[in-house]
Amino acid sequence: MESRVGEFLDDVAAWGREQGDVHGVVLLGSQARADVPADELSDVDVVLFVDEPERYLRDHTWLAPFGEPLLSHIEATAVGGFEERRVLFRDGLEVDFAIVPAAALADLPPAAAEVFARGFRVLYDDGIKVEPPEIPLRAPLAPTQAQLDELANEFWYHLLWGAKKLRRGEVLLAKQVCDCTLKRRIVELARWRAQETDTWHDLRFFEHWAGKDVVEALGPTFASYDAAEVARALRATGELFGRLEAEVASRFGLTSPVDRAEILHRVDVTLP
Repeated sequence: MESRVGEFLDDVAAWGREQGDVHGVVLLGSQARADVPADELSDVDVVLFVDEPERYLRDHTWLAPFGEPLLSHIEATAVGGFEERRVLFRDGLEVDFAIVPAAALADLPPAAAEVFARGFRVLYDDGIKVEPPEIPLRAPLAPTQAQLDELANEFWYHLLWGAKKLRRGEVLLAKQVCDCTLKRRIVELARWRAQETDTWHDLRFFEHWAGKDVVEALGPTFASYDAAEVARALRATGELFGRLEAEVASRFGLTSPVDRAEILHRVDVTLP
C-alpha cells in the first residue's frame, strides 16, 4: 500500500470518529484484498455507514478534510443497490465512497456481502461491529434450460434488430447494439462456461476467467463507426455467440432453443 493511501485511510478514520452520524468506515476492494491486490492504477474503496446517506451524496463539502476534489460525481455501486460518491482529488488520489445506511449492515444484500468476503478492513466503528455474514465465494451455478432459452432468444432477437437498424442507416444505434447489448449476452455465456472458476461480478477481470479463446475471438466482434464495419462485427458477434451457445448446451445437457442458421440467414439478407 502506498504511503499516501495509508495516510488518507488514517485521515478518514479520524474524521469518521468526529462525525456523530458516521457509525463505521470500512476499506474494501483491491487495497484490502490479497487476491488481485492493488497496483499503481488502483483506486481506494471506502464504505461509510451513516444515518443520512443523502447528506454525503448530494453535498460534497464534507470532502474538504481529505484534499481538493478535481472531479466528483454520484453513481450506483457495482453491487448491492447503494450509491457512491466517486472522487478524483487534485493530488491524484482516486476514492470511491460508498454511502450505505447504517441500518443496512444488519442485512447486507448477498452480492455486497460477497465483496466483503474478498477482503475488508474496519478503519473505524462506534460499536456497531462491522461483521458482514460469511458468504463463501462461489462459481456461477449451471444454467437451466429456461435460462438458456431466455438468453438465446434475447441475443438472436437483438442481433436481427441491430441489423435492421443498420440497414435503416442508424449506424450509431446499431453499433451500440453490437458493442454493448449483444456483448453482455456473450459475457453471460462465457460465465456459464467458466464453471468452477471465480468470475467476479459484471465485467471485472473478464480477460482472466473467460478463456484465451473467447478473449481472442472477441476482438473482431467490435466495430468502428462505419456501416460496413458494424455489419461485419454484427455477423462476427452472432458467430461467436452461436459457438458458445452450442458449447454451453452440450456441456450441461441442454438444447439450443433457436434456429441459429435461420436467424443468421435473415441477418445476412438484412445487413446493407
